[in-house]
Amino acid sequence: MRACLKRGVGLGLGLGLGAAIGLLAVAAMPARAQGLDASRVPFVTIAPGVRMKELTGLAAPLRSARQSVALFRLDAGHGNPSSHNETSEEIFVIVAGRGVVWLDGTPHPVSAGDVVRIAPRVRHRAVAGQGDALCFYAISAPPFRPDDYHLDAGP
Repeated sequence: MRACLKRGVGLGLGLGLGAAIGLLAVAAMPARAQGLDASRVPFVTIAPGVRMKELTGLAAPLRSARQSVALFRLDAGHGNPSSHNETSEEIFVIVAGRGVVWLDGTPHPVSAGDVVRIAPRVRHRAVAGQGDALCFYAISAPPFRPDDYHLDAGP
Protein backbone atom coordinates (compact mmCIF):
# COMPACT_ATOMS: atom_id res chain seq x y z
CA MET A 1 0.00 0.00 0.00
CA ARG A 2 2.94 2.30 -0.53
CA ALA A 3 1.02 4.07 -3.28
CA CYS A 4 -1.05 5.88 -0.67
CA LEU A 5 2.04 7.04 1.20
CA LYS A 6 4.42 7.84 -1.65
CA ARG A 7 2.49 8.94 -4.72
CA GLY A 8 0.09 11.31 -3.03
CA VAL A 9 -2.81 9.20 -4.39
CA GLY A 10 -5.02 12.17 -5.30
CA LEU A 11 -3.10 12.97 -8.45
CA GLY A 12 -4.03 9.66 -10.06
CA LEU A 13 -7.76 9.37 -9.29
CA GLY A 14 -8.88 9.44 -12.88
CA LEU A 15 -12.11 11.09 -11.66
CA GLY A 16 -10.88 14.64 -12.01
CA LEU A 17 -11.28 14.96 -8.24
CA GLY A 18 -7.64 15.89 -7.67
CA ALA A 19 -7.97 18.88 -9.96
CA ALA A 20 -11.40 19.76 -8.61
CA ILE A 21 -10.25 20.04 -4.99
CA GLY A 22 -7.02 21.85 -5.72
CA LEU A 23 -4.49 19.06 -5.17
CA LEU A 24 -2.15 20.31 -7.84
CA ALA A 25 1.62 20.16 -7.66
CA VAL A 26 1.99 23.87 -8.37
CA ALA A 27 4.34 26.09 -6.39
CA ALA A 28 2.53 29.45 -6.50
CA MET A 29 -0.82 30.58 -7.89
CA PRO A 30 -3.04 33.64 -7.48
CA ALA A 31 -5.14 33.69 -4.30
CA ARG A 32 -8.30 32.73 -6.23
CA ALA A 33 -6.66 29.44 -7.25
CA GLN A 34 -4.26 27.71 -4.92
CA GLY A 35 -2.32 24.50 -5.28
CA LEU A 36 -0.69 22.03 -2.94
CA ASP A 37 1.82 19.24 -3.34
CA ALA A 38 -0.02 16.75 -1.11
CA SER A 39 3.06 14.53 -0.85
CA ARG A 40 4.72 17.27 1.25
CA VAL A 41 1.98 17.23 3.89
CA PRO A 42 2.88 14.74 6.64
CA PHE A 43 0.51 12.06 7.87
CA VAL A 44 -0.57 12.35 11.52
CA THR A 45 -1.40 9.20 13.51
CA ILE A 46 -4.90 9.57 15.00
CA ALA A 47 -5.41 5.98 16.24
CA PRO A 48 -3.37 2.76 16.07
CA GLY A 49 -2.98 1.91 12.38
CA VAL A 50 -4.86 5.05 11.28
CA ARG A 51 -3.13 8.05 9.71
CA MET A 52 -4.57 11.23 8.25
CA LYS A 53 -3.35 14.36 6.50
CA GLU A 54 -5.63 17.38 6.34
CA LEU A 55 -5.17 19.11 2.99
CA THR A 56 -7.85 21.81 2.91
CA GLY A 57 -9.95 23.30 5.70
CA LEU A 58 -10.01 25.87 8.46
CA ALA A 59 -6.57 24.94 9.85
CA ALA A 60 -5.09 23.06 6.86
CA PRO A 61 -2.24 24.06 4.53
CA LEU A 62 -4.84 25.19 1.96
CA ARG A 63 -7.28 27.29 3.97
CA SER A 64 -10.97 27.00 3.16
CA ALA A 65 -14.00 28.19 5.07
CA ARG A 66 -16.35 26.19 2.80
CA GLN A 67 -15.02 22.62 2.83
CA SER A 68 -12.26 20.40 4.12
CA VAL A 69 -10.44 17.52 2.49
CA ALA A 70 -8.38 14.95 4.38
CA LEU A 71 -6.58 11.86 3.13
CA PHE A 72 -6.89 8.82 5.42
CA ARG A 73 -4.76 5.68 5.40
CA LEU A 74 -5.95 2.72 7.48
CA ASP A 75 -3.51 -0.18 7.82
CA ALA A 76 -4.90 -3.66 7.11
CA GLY A 77 -7.36 -4.70 9.82
CA HIS A 78 -7.42 -1.26 11.50
CA GLY A 79 -10.22 1.30 11.65
CA ASN A 80 -11.04 4.74 12.88
CA PRO A 81 -13.37 5.12 15.88
CA SER A 82 -17.11 5.54 15.34
CA SER A 83 -18.06 9.22 15.17
CA HIS A 84 -20.56 11.67 13.77
CA ASN A 85 -20.71 15.34 12.82
CA GLU A 86 -23.58 17.56 13.93
CA THR A 87 -23.63 19.83 10.86
CA SER A 88 -21.08 18.63 8.30
CA GLU A 89 -21.93 16.26 5.49
CA GLU A 90 -19.04 13.97 4.57
CA ILE A 91 -18.15 12.25 1.34
CA PHE A 92 -15.64 9.38 1.38
CA VAL A 93 -13.91 8.76 -1.95
CA ILE A 94 -12.15 5.38 -1.76
CA VAL A 95 -8.91 5.56 -3.74
CA ALA A 96 -7.11 2.32 -2.78
CA GLY A 97 -7.73 -0.95 -0.98
CA ARG A 98 -10.82 -2.66 0.40
CA GLY A 99 -12.73 -2.39 3.64
CA VAL A 100 -16.05 -1.66 5.29
CA VAL A 101 -17.72 1.66 6.04
CA TRP A 102 -20.21 1.37 8.91
CA LEU A 103 -23.20 3.75 8.73
CA ASP A 104 -25.45 3.79 11.82
CA GLY A 105 -24.32 0.23 12.65
CA THR A 106 -24.82 -1.20 9.14
CA PRO A 107 -21.72 -2.44 7.28
CA HIS A 108 -21.15 -1.40 3.64
CA PRO A 109 -18.23 -3.06 1.80
CA VAL A 110 -16.09 -0.56 -0.16
CA SER A 111 -13.18 -0.72 -2.58
CA ALA A 112 -11.22 1.65 -4.81
CA GLY A 113 -13.55 3.80 -6.91
CA ASP A 114 -16.47 3.75 -4.46
CA VAL A 115 -18.02 6.93 -3.05
CA VAL A 116 -19.95 7.09 0.23
CA ARG A 117 -22.14 10.06 1.28
CA ILE A 118 -22.64 10.54 5.03
CA ALA A 119 -25.33 12.94 6.20
CA PRO A 120 -24.90 14.96 9.41
CA ARG A 121 -25.57 13.02 12.64
CA VAL A 122 -25.01 9.59 11.00
CA ARG A 123 -22.65 7.45 13.11
CA HIS A 124 -19.87 6.19 10.87
CA ARG A 125 -16.48 4.51 10.82
CA ALA A 126 -14.19 2.90 8.26
CA VAL A 127 -12.26 -0.35 8.72
CA ALA A 128 -9.61 -1.68 6.33
CA GLY A 129 -9.84 -5.29 5.19
CA GLN A 130 -7.56 -7.88 6.82
CA GLY A 131 -5.26 -8.12 3.79
CA ASP A 132 -5.55 -4.57 2.47
CA ALA A 133 -4.80 -1.07 3.66
CA LEU A 134 -7.63 1.36 2.86
CA CYS A 135 -7.03 4.88 1.55
CA PHE A 136 -9.78 7.44 1.10
CA TYR A 137 -10.44 11.14 0.92
CA ALA A 138 -12.92 12.52 3.46
CA ILE A 139 -14.52 15.69 2.09
CA SER A 140 -16.60 17.71 4.57
CA ALA A 141 -18.89 20.66 4.00
CA PRO A 142 -18.98 22.84 5.94
CA PRO A 143 -15.34 22.17 6.83
CA PHE A 144 -14.25 19.98 9.72
CA ARG A 145 -14.38 21.69 13.12
CA PRO A 146 -13.43 19.94 16.38
CA ASP A 147 -16.60 21.19 18.09
CA ASP A 148 -18.76 19.57 15.34
CA TYR A 149 -17.05 16.15 15.69
CA HIS A 150 -18.30 13.63 18.27
CA LEU A 151 -16.96 10.17 19.15
CA ASP A 152 -19.58 7.42 19.50
CA ALA A 153 -19.61 4.00 21.15
CA GLY A 154 -19.75 0.89 18.97
CA PRO A 155 -19.47 0.32 15.21
